[in-house]
Amino acid sequence: MDILTQIKPVPQKAIQGKGKVIIGKSGNPDFYIIPDNCTGELSQNALAHLKKKLLASIGGSMNTEARTVIKANITPDVPVEIIKNSNQSYSIEAHNDEIVISAYSDAGLYYGVITLLQCISVENNTFFVPEMSVLDWPDLRTRGYFMECRFGSNLMTLDDWKDVVDDMVEMKLNQLVVALYGCWNIQYDGVISEYVYIPVKKYPKLRSNVIKRYYSPQKREWVDETVFTPMAENDFFGTLVAYGKERGVEVLPLWNSYGHNTLIPRMYLEVSARIDGKPSGHGLCVSCKETYDMLFSIYDQIIDEYLAPNEITSFHIGMDEVRDEIATDTSDIYKVYSPWCECDECKKLSNDEKFLNHAIKLISYLKSRGMKSIYIYSDMMTKIVEPASFKTLLEEHDLLDVTVIDWWSYANNKEGLMFDTMHPELGIRSTIKPWNSYAHWSMTFDTVPNVYNLSEMAHSEGHVEGLLSYSAWDKSCDRNHMSMADYSWNFEGTGSIEEFRNRYAMREFGADYEAARHALRLIDEITAEENSYTKYGDLKENLESVGNGTLLQNDLAYYYFVYVRAGKDYPRNFPGETMEKLLKNTEMYAKQLSEIAVMSKEALDIFERLSANTDVNTHLAKRFACEVNNYLCLAEDYLALLKIHEVVNASDMSKKRELIAEISEKRKKERLSLMARIETIKEDFLIPSHLRNQSIFMQFFADIEAYANNTSDEDFNLDVKDLRKTASTAFWNLR
Repeated sequence: MDILTQIKPVPQKAIQGKGKVIIGKSGNPDFYIIPDNCTGELSQNALAHLKKKLLASIGGSMNTEARTVIKANITPDVPVEIIKNSNQSYSIEAHNDEIVISAYSDAGLYYGVITLLQCISVENNTFFVPEMSVLDWPDLRTRGYFMECRFGSNLMTLDDWKDVVDDMVEMKLNQLVVALYGCWNIQYDGVISEYVYIPVKKYPKLRSNVIKRYYSPQKREWVDETVFTPMAENDFFGTLVAYGKERGVEVLPLWNSYGHNTLIPRMYLEVSARIDGKPSGHGLCVSCKETYDMLFSIYDQIIDEYLAPNEITSFHIGMDEVRDEIATDTSDIYKVYSPWCECDECKKLSNDEKFLNHAIKLISYLKSRGMKSIYIYSDMMTKIVEPASFKTLLEEHDLLDVTVIDWWSYANNKEGLMFDTMHPELGIRSTIKPWNSYAHWSMTFDTVPNVYNLSEMAHSEGHVEGLLSYSAWDKSCDRNHMSMADYSWNFEGTGSIEEFRNRYAMREFGADYEAARHALRLIDEITAEENSYTKYGDLKENLESVGNGTLLQNDLAYYYFVYVRAGKDYPRNFPGETMEKLLKNTEMYAKQLSEIAVMSKEALDIFERLSANTDVNTHLAKRFACEVNNYLCLAEDYLALLKIHEVVNASDMSKKRELIAEISEKRKKERLSLMARIETIKEDFLIPSHLRNQSIFMQFFADIEAYANNTSDEDFNLDVKDLRKTASTAFWNLR
């Protein structure tokens, strides 16, 4: 084995010797552990984890007279080579019959244990680690994920959340932000997308539920039910915070107010923006006492019940994408509503001043409650105010020490990023936010270039203290996850994007590296995007570019058609809008779709073969197979619609209806097969959001099939640019 390939993330310094340190044979452990100065709770947990994992791998019981000793110690003597974040550093020396893990904090000891476990090999029933010398520390102090309150996380049980923490620990990630409140526009079912993940005791109308609506191939029936969000229903956020603390992961909350906020002003009109002298049910009044009575009461509940008992002193206040928007009121989905108050006091302020005054009030209060890291999105630094002015404002209110700007941008291409500097000259604390694949319920794609570009900026500017990705959890995004772990821990050692990708393939599929690397390259090409994001992070509309990933995400997959758009019907004409575009340049798009299908089929064949190879990571092989199967289905579905259009308009073709029914039946079955794969491979909390979008494709082909079979030649009038007249009730129920 090569420890530089096996250790996650890439270590700063590691030298591998030629010998082996034996720790046992199958069923017969030959090691014992000697701790020294490991009295902290996290240290004790690290040693318990080490013992449990070693014995689970080898079998049997630990023998205090074994030949190999594993010494674990915490020492204040930090090696001079460790140049930053020494409180998370560690070293490992493994030679002869001795393994020594030295750390300079409890967290460092935990990371040393994780590294040692990653280096265990077995040959001929003998378990060992190679002789090695490792000296390691992270580039960035905080590294982890922001979990949006959105599809997937809204159905996660406590065990699901614990699995996320456990997975983070294996990558030495130490920060998990959980959005407890956030809202989006009207999407599915004609309702506003609103999420609350805790029971808000003083304001009980702040609650949300989850609509599950999809076809289940496994059950062979439709699922149609409404349930409460498990985290809120069972009030386990505090338990999750404690679980993270026990494993060196800081779990902290995000609660939005300005930005992604519709439920609060809708349920409690007294805090909403006043328009024409009346509460609007939108936005916030930032001059009235009621607004801050509410927000500070919610903050107090979160701090007193969840954070303070676990000694957590970090809080995220959000405040991104504050803007006028449509589709935030079911009474008029096309009306533009403003978040900005026009009461007598608020009228005296510009919108910029309203935003900044609100931010200062929130940060000041949270600092008074003992919060030492208060995160706020970077929007004000790119849209609202000059960065230097914001620093001055923070200094005036004695908030510079606790405020952390969360810089986010999701384009894979540098020219699409929302900013080209994070202003290190100002000395404002900062963290970077790449993304790990937001709309995983629609399709996953490669975001490693985005991670690399932001990490490169952070590395060159030197003042950034953390990486905190956006926004979802799906193990199919593992390569994106791992890139964030690698680049935030050791940017220079991780190397170029190509070097990272090669190492990832070797880590997970080393026994069949060449095939796996080829299949992953195919994914990169299938999901390559054009500049699909504006400088302000919004998805561009009506792109004429033909990047594969951009086409798949923006035009072929269903998700972006759930949004209300001015000038378009709601529910949207799907897949009619896409077919209108494809039919304007049929030859070009048919060629591109065929190329995507060919690449997807090739990658699918490779991952299906890897799924049966127990010498590689079969779990990830199955996940990747699932994703490329989705790309394949998308491409072939639209090729089928183009073919149906051709058949409908052919003047000399007989048995049109029979051929269209045959094509549609085949596509329906292919989609059902993919849905069955998803239902078998993915976790329960992912199934409803993933299968809802899949069910829409399955159903409109079922509807075309039924229409072709049940309509006479004289009455047959099919238009792929508008399938609404053939749509069944089941199809409309999904929209």
